[in-house]
Amino acid sequence: MRVYIFLCLICWARSGLDPAGPKFSGKPSSGRLDYTDAKFVDVIHSDTDGLGIKEPLGHIDFYPNGGKKQPGCPKSIFSGIDFIKCDHQRAVYLFMATLETNCNFISFPCNSYKDYKTGSCVDCDNFKTKSCPRLGYQAELWKDVLKEKTAGRFQTSVFLDTTGANPFCTYYFVLSITSLDETMKDGYITFKLFNQIGVVEKARLYKKNKSFYKLQEAKILAQFFNDVVNISSIHLAYFQSSHQRCSTCEYIIQRLMLKSLTYPERPPLCMYDFVLKESKEVFLNPSACITKEI
Repeated sequence: MRVYIFLCLICWARSGLDPAGPKFSGKPSSGRLDYTDAKFVDVIHSDTDGLGIKEPLGHIDFYPNGGKKQPGCPKSIFSGIDFIKCDHQRAVYLFMATLETNCNFISFPCNSYKDYKTGSCVDCDNFKTKSCPRLGYQAELWKDVLKEKTAGRFQTSVFLDTTGANPFCTYYFVLSITSLDETMKDGYITFKLFNQIGVVEKARLYKKNKSFYKLQEAKILAQFFNDVVNISSIHLAYFQSSHQRCSTCEYIIQRLMLKSLTYPERPPLCMYDFVLKESKEVFLNPSACITKEI
């Protein structure tokens, strides 16, 4: 078993890259990697059901793709040694990708990967202006708030999804919708983005079903496999659940806001006061949000 560790001088920071699980799982902190081993410890778990360890060990623990099976790795034992080592080694390659690309591997604090997959953990409000933590060498930017949390015996587990090949990066957006219509319930939103040259990118939505309530903002987490810049239009549609469909129904949207989470420095885009017709795609040309809305 091998524990991949990156060390800093005088143990200021330590990164655990899929620390070994067999013979170490369940052991006391003195017998394995622990957040007390350095002033700041971040851990990437990529093979928790094989050679890695499942339990959180650091000030922050990253679980890419749930921390178990990694996309792009062999699924059959007939693939030989790669079947055994691919998931385990992915932590190393992900860390290297954060050094070799300008992609921000943002991750979402959540109770479980299941909750993350249902879109229950869109916000990173507990991290205030720093937004969502980032996997890799940038994790240290969150050390102060993470150390404060760990001092209260609360270790932070975060989740993200990646692609199956280098550079592994995906791009996250959050679509926030405020509806004025109380009947807009038990339905779901679909959308796609167009850039200025007409290239379309379809979103992978983390929660298809969303409940809308009067003046309450619904936030939908979306992932793209390509970065979308210079957005020219948003193609949006709303669908009620199958037993309540109404082909003539219309819904008033007070505000729509689209914001990049991968690159939070990019200004969000907004649309105000428009109507959605059920099961009909609407073409929106967003613009910069009104200052007070940002």
